Amino acid sequence: MTLEDLLARIQATEPEALAGLPPAAVQRLMCATLRELREGLLAQPDAVDAPVQVPLLGRFRRVAAPGQGWRFIPHAAAQQAGPSRAGASVDPVTRAWRKACNSVEPALIHPEHKFLLLFSPKSACSSAVIWFMHTMGLAGEARAYSEWPHDYRIHKLMASDAQRATRQIPAEQLTVLRVVRDPLERAVSSFRHALGTSYARAEILKKLGRDTWHEGLSFQQFIDFLALEDLDACNPHHRRQCHAVERLHAPDVLINASRQDLFAGLNDFERRMGMPVTDFAGLRWLHDVQSKRVPERADDGQPADQVVLTREQAKRGPWPHQLLTPLARERLTELYADDIARYAVPH
Repeated sequence: MTLEDLLARIQATEPEALAGLPPAAVQRLMCATLRELREGLLAQPDAVDAPVQVPLLGRFRRVAAPGQGWRFIPHAAAQQAGPSRAGASVDPVTRAWRKACNSVEPALIHPEHKFLLLFSPKSACSSAVIWFMHTMGLAGEARAYSEWPHDYRIHKLMASDAQRATRQIPAEQLTVLRVVRDPLERAVSSFRHALGTSYARAEILKKLGRDTWHEGLSFQQFIDFLALEDLDACNPHHRRQCHAVERLHAPDVLINASRQDLFAGLNDFERRMGMPVTDFAGLRWLHDVQSKRVPERADDGQPADQVVLTREQAKRGPWPHQLLTPLARERLTELYADDIARYAVPH
């Protein structure tokens, strides 16, 4: 699990814990906490059979030679023994399903209409989330909470007892709806997002030796970075799109937002499920969120994927129109081959 994954889980389960802190301060706090926890555990006596109680976290005991590893023992599990232990009676298939639904990116499940929505960052995710909250009757409350829909999704919806309860619904009772985007087009969007927001600044500096704040980055250099990443476990903004749920339950309905009209696809899904059909023209919040566009620029004679672009260009433009050159397509097709095969994206 990466630090970003850990932070996402904390934000989902304890939304107030890190509220109000700047992102840089949150990362420093988490790193310092984990470092002190590790040092404190390694300083404990070496007795294997003597668990160490860590306040608020539970009990730990050593499972390897000193300094090589500890295994977490949840406090509730430590107090129970034998087959009566919580979860012991759950069959492996059900256990795997619940684990997938509660993964780093928890699934959104509609409690009334019994469908599970899967989406990925940079793949029409904001539109999909606003639509989902609209079908739940939560769009007004969510927009009042924050203009950015993912704030409510993470801090309120996913952390609610009602949404947690839906993750206990058996797979066979749910219809899985998957919204994806062409992985090559998504990589272009990920590049602009990484450059403009600096979410991958530290990793790019570490792996490429370039500081995107001061030196900028070309699309080919971003692909160099992707080639060094574990694309199944990295930051979700450029991670491969497959969700843990899909490995257990293939999507019943797949909407590729690059190949079909997203709103028409969602309306078709609503009809299939016997739901009220959304009037997307009247869903103002969705259009307001999607109204920010970066102006394109004319070709300056250079291959666009070789041009070093700046953070300011990523945020406000001008921005190249055609970054997917033949070379970029070739490299990305290899990196995202699993997504292309899984979602049958033609090239």
